[in-house]
Amino acid sequence: MGLVAEIFLGVLGILTLYVYGLTLYYVFLTFFGFKKAKRDYEIVEDQTKFLILVAAHNEEKVIGSTIDNLRNIKYRKDLYDIYIVNDNSSDRTGEICREKGIKTVDTSEKLFPREGVGKPAGLQYALRYLGFEKLTEKYDCLMILDADNHIDPDVLRELNSQYIAKNKPEAIQIYLDSKNSNSSLSLGYAMSYYYTNRFFQLAKYRLGLPNAIGGTGFIVRLDYLMKHGGFSFRSLTEDLELEMEIVRDNGRILWNHFVRIYDEKPDNFKISLKQRTRWSQGHWFVAFTNFKPMVKKLFTEKGKFKIIDQLIYLFGMTRAVQVSLVLIGLLVSLGYGLFNNSIYTTIGEYAVTWIFGASVITLMMYLYQFVFCMYYAIKVDTKHKFRFFHITYSVFIYAYTFLYAQIVGLIKWRQQHTWVKTEHNKTEIEHKQVPVKQR
Repeated sequence: MGLVAEIFLGVLGILTLYVYGLTLYYVFLTFFGFKKAKRDYEIVEDQTKFLILVAAHNEEKVIGSTIDNLRNIKYRKDLYDIYIVNDNSSDRTGEICREKGIKTVDTSEKLFPREGVGKPAGLQYALRYLGFEKLTEKYDCLMILDADNHIDPDVLRELNSQYIAKNKPEAIQIYLDSKNSNSSLSLGYAMSYYYTNRFFQLAKYRLGLPNAIGGTGFIVRLDYLMKHGGFSFRSLTEDLELEMEIVRDNGRILWNHFVRIYDEKPDNFKISLKQRTRWSQGHWFVAFTNFKPMVKKLFTEKGKFKIIDQLIYLFGMTRAVQVSLVLIGLLVSLGYGLFNNSIYTTIGEYAVTWIFGASVITLMMYLYQFVFCMYYAIKVDTKHKFRFFHITYSVFIYAYTFLYAQIVGLIKWRQQHTWVKTEHNKTEIEHKQVPVKQR
């Protein structure tokens, strides 16, 4: 075996070990995602004061239905306020808000300088407009929503009860459901979320690990947010950046499995790729800029398992990348076994044996997650039918188009100055199969 071949096998062996370790960890998490989700808090009287900000930029197609949905919230009216953040819209978004009689913050008035780009910049402007530090005198928590979102009516009651029972954590993320799954692409999104909600988010909550903030449908304690400068973030994924900030401060991010936010998933490939490229750019930026402080924290403070968990999340890559590496490992090891057995060195033989064995086991773990765990999540948490071939095709499309976004996002990770808006047009929950459960 030549030197180049040995180096190649060595690199592939390291990557195989990396993917094997990641997969093993996520399989470990799945064990805590089974069984019925049960509240670990009691529903109590309305007490917590909420400020709800809805980010909207040129959302005339959906903002009306979102406002109507928000008016179904079952909570004491004097304990929450809703503001639509009309962020430099050039369509009828502002006019529709006025017609609906909803409170708005219009960033086009330019009363404050723009801080950052896109959605977080609009939210930061709204915080400035509404009083910034003085907001903590009026509200306990800030809830962030997108203009296309629908939510369950009991959302604030559930969050209020969990927030009080759990001694006021820094943030709580609610169940991220799908508003639509008519196309193969949007169905792939939905299935990915259903799996993640149960076997990542719920599992981590049961283990006491920090949950992921999903960009919408979460609350954050206002005094914590104001202490850290509000929504003045540097990346295109302000949710992940906020999550890392809380973890670095030894704060808590909890999960609520009992109320849902219904988020519109893209049906258009071009729009979807732009969205996921933005996610990937922001994710890699947060990963690289947090690596050093997180590693330092790992060796200097307690709670090491939580830090390891976050590092795995930051550098985990998408499943499509991992599966691709597994398949490459299988093909390479089989190829060497068939054609180059006579020129193996001892090191080469060990490397090929390791790559083949680890790749086979990793592939089996993927099948367990995809078939068994996804079926369980769909059956327990939704009313979708588990149509294996349709779902397999949809998840494949979603995953392997994400591969492109991951690569481009990695290449462009330093570029955090251009926010690409995701178009929305769904005004109600739409599914080709039977609708998901309403809670």
